[in-house]
Amino acid sequence: MILISVDTLRADHLGCYGYQKVRTPHFDSLGRQGTIFWNVGSPVPMTLPAHTSLLTSTYPFVHGVEENGGMVPRGAVSLAGVLQSHGYSTAAFIGGYVLDAQFGLNRGFDSYDSPFHVHPQPDQEPPDLKRPAESVLHSTELWLEKHSGQPFFVFIHLYDLHQPYERPSSPGLSAYDTELSHVDEALGQFRTFLETQGLLQKTLIVVTSDHGESLGEHGEKTHGYFIYQSTLWVPLILHWPAGVTNQPARIDAPASLIDVAPTILQFLAVPQPPEFQGRSLLATDRTAKEEEVYAESLYARNHLGCSALRCLRLGKYKYIEARKPELYDLAGDPRELHNLYEEQRPIALDLQRRLSSLMSHNQAQHPAQKPASAEVLARLRSLGYLGAPAPRKDSLAPDPKDRLGEYLLYGDAIRLASTGHVPEAIRAFQNVLQQDGTNLLSHFYLAVCYYRLHRIEEAVTELNTTLAIAPDYSQAEELLGTIWLQKKEYAKARQQFAHLLTIAPGDYGAHYNLGILAMRDGQWADAARELSAAVEADPASAPTREALGSAYLQAGDLEHAQLEFVRAIELNPMLARAHDGLGKVFLQRGRSREAASEFREALRIDPHDDDARNSLQRIPAE
Repeated sequence: MILISVDTLRADHLGCYGYQKVRTPHFDSLGRQGTIFWNVGSPVPMTLPAHTSLLTSTYPFVHGVEENGGMVPRGAVSLAGVLQSHGYSTAAFIGGYVLDAQFGLNRGFDSYDSPFHVHPQPDQEPPDLKRPAESVLHSTELWLEKHSGQPFFVFIHLYDLHQPYERPSSPGLSAYDTELSHVDEALGQFRTFLETQGLLQKTLIVVTSDHGESLGEHGEKTHGYFIYQSTLWVPLILHWPAGVTNQPARIDAPASLIDVAPTILQFLAVPQPPEFQGRSLLATDRTAKEEEVYAESLYARNHLGCSALRCLRLGKYKYIEARKPELYDLAGDPRELHNLYEEQRPIALDLQRRLSSLMSHNQAQHPAQKPASAEVLARLRSLGYLGAPAPRKDSLAPDPKDRLGEYLLYGDAIRLASTGHVPEAIRAFQNVLQQDGTNLLSHFYLAVCYYRLHRIEEAVTELNTTLAIAPDYSQAEELLGTIWLQKKEYAKARQQFAHLLTIAPGDYGAHYNLGILAMRDGQWADAARELSAAVEADPASAPTREALGSAYLQAGDLEHAQLEFVRAIELNPMLARAHDGLGKVFLQRGRSREAASEFREALRIDPHDDDARNSLQRIPAE
C-alpha cells in the first residue's frame, strides 16, 4: 500500500473538494475512483508532530512531539513498524528536512530516503532543506521497481506546498495554487508509472496532508499559530484496488488523522496494536455515535508566552479552549467568523468538559522532549519557523489572538534573517523588543544576527540578556560558548559547554566542542569520550566521525580510528580529512599501497592539503 502526504495541503483547494481556481485533475481522479472523507482534521498544524500522530495513531500530548525539531520517542509504535513485523517491505521518501531521519520517524522503515543531512557553519544558513516532488517520486519509482513483487508499504512526503515556494506565480494563480498545480502534475506522472507497472489497480493508495495553510485567514499567513479550520482541515482520499466494492464515494462524518493508520491496518487485515488511539474509518459502528476530534497548538505558548490552544470538535460544533474561549458552528460558519461562546455557553461548557476528560484519560506515554540543537533550529528558521521553544508557565498568559501583531513582526524578522537580510532583521527584532522587552527569542535571534555580522560584543550583550530572562536557555549557552571558543578564551568556552550539558544532557554542540577543546590540549581520551557522545547525538555527522577518528588515531587506537574514518567517508566521500586520516592509519599498519591511495584521494578533493601531500611523499615508491 502507498500513503502519500502532501505537506501543507488545504482540503478546500482541491477540485474534488469543490475548489475551482486551479485544476487538480490527478488528485480528483483518485477521488473519483475511491472514497473522499470530507471532514478530516489534523491534530496539530505542524509537520513533525502531525506526521507523528498520523503514523503512530496517537494524540500529540501522548507522543510528546510538540514542535518541529523534536524527537519521535524510541518506544513509539508506528504503522511502518507494525507492517514490517508482518512481513511487509517498508520504505519512506521524504521531501522536507522537517521529517529527516534524525528526528526518529524512520523507525520501522527498511529504507528511509531523506538526504538533508549537512552541518552549516554557525553564521550560515543550511542549504537543501526541501526537494521537489519529481525527485521524491522518482526515488520512489526506483524502489518500487525492485520491491513491488512482495507486500510493501511506501510512505511518500511531498513538501512543495510549504514555504518558501520554489516557483514564481502563474498568471491568474496565487503562489500556493501554482505549487499545487505542479504537485498535481507530478502526482499524475506517478499515477502513470503505477499503471504501467500494474500497481494502480491492485494497491491501496491513501492521499492526505499533515495540515493546511492559513493564507491570511484570521490574520495568520502560514500555519502553526492558530487552530482554525484553514490549517486543520485536510483532505483524505482512499483509492481502492480493483475489486473493492460497496465503498461510499464520500463520507461526511468528522474524523482525525489518527484514524488513518487503523483504517489501513483494517483494510490489510492486520491487527491494530493497543497503543493506537484512533479508530478505523471502515469500522461498522463509527456511524453509531459522533466522534470527538481533538487538535492543539502550543506554538504561541512556547514562543510568545501566550496561553496554549486546544480544541475539540463534536459534530458541527467546535470549541477552542484559550484565554478567550471560542465556539463555532462549522456547518453554518465554516470560516469561523462568528464566535458563539456567549450565545451557546452550555454547548461550549459540555465540549470543555469532554476536552478535559479526553486529556485526563490519555496521559503522556513518553518523557518530555530535550531541546533541539542549534543546527536543527537554524534549518527550521530558514523554513520560516520561529525557533527554539521557550515556554512560560504563567497562568495569566495572554490569548494568542491578542499577540498576533507581535507574532507577525517576529515572523517577518525571522524570515529576513533566514534570507540573508540581516541588517533589516536586526531592526525588525528591535521593533519587537520595543513592544515587549521580555521577548526571549527576539533577544536571542538579535544576538544571532549580531554574531553573523561579527558584531561580537553586541551579540554577547544580547545573549547575557537572554540568559537573564531564562538562565537555562540552552541555545544561548551554546552560542555563547562558541563565541568564547572563537575568541580563544578556552577556559570560558569549556565552562560554558560543561554547564550546557547540565541543562541539556547529550547536547551535540556541547559534546563536540568539548571534544575539540580536549584535542587542542592533547587530552585524547577525553576527546574520544566527548566526540563519542557527539556521534551518539548525531550519528550521521561525517565531520564528527572524522574528528573522533583523529582522536583515536592520536591515542594509538588504530582499530577504532579506522572504523570512524571509514564511516565518515561513507557519509561524505568528499571529506578530505577523513581520507587523510585513514591513510595515516593504513601507514601505521604497514599497508603502504592503501595509504597512498587514500592520500591521493585527499589531494584530489583538496589540492591544498599539505598534510596529505607530505605523508604521500614519505611513502617509498614501489
